Amino acid sequence: MTKTTVLFICPDNSLLGPLAEAYLNCRARGLMRAFSAGITPAEDLNRYVNRLLSTEGVCADGLNPKSVDIFLMPHGVVPDRVIYLADMEPITLPRIWKATTSSHWWSVAGKPPLRSTFAAGADYFHRIRKSIDLLVEPAQTAEGSVSF
Repeated sequence: MTKTTVLFICPDNSLLGPLAEAYLNCRARGLMRAFSAGITPAEDLNRYVNRLLSTEGVCADGLNPKSVDIFLMPHGVVPDRVIYLADMEPITLPRIWKATTSSHWWSVAGKPPLRSTFAAGADYFHRIRKSIDLLVEPAQTAEGSVSF
């Protein structure tokens, strides 16, 4: 069975993307693989990332801001899904991605700049968790079919 690969994209990959990457990798228990990247990556992770993840028992080891450019290289990972976490313009997908990659917008945050308080980070993380929980275990309809 092939793992579904998800690439989370946010403006600077310091808060939203790392939260989503770590939470999905933990929550999916090996059935999905998440990465995150930013259009203009920050120098460091947001100071609240470790604290927010630890509240859910999620490890932040190995997280760091990275550019979306590394995923656009010819031998980069080709994701099954690209998920935008803020209101932003889409990236231009490489031709090789066109047949297999779908793009989604999750209204986790508005247009940059994002609010930078702990309360705002907690709110973003709540929205991310809720969306990922639905991605991993879609809701069942009354007829038993899956709804997305």
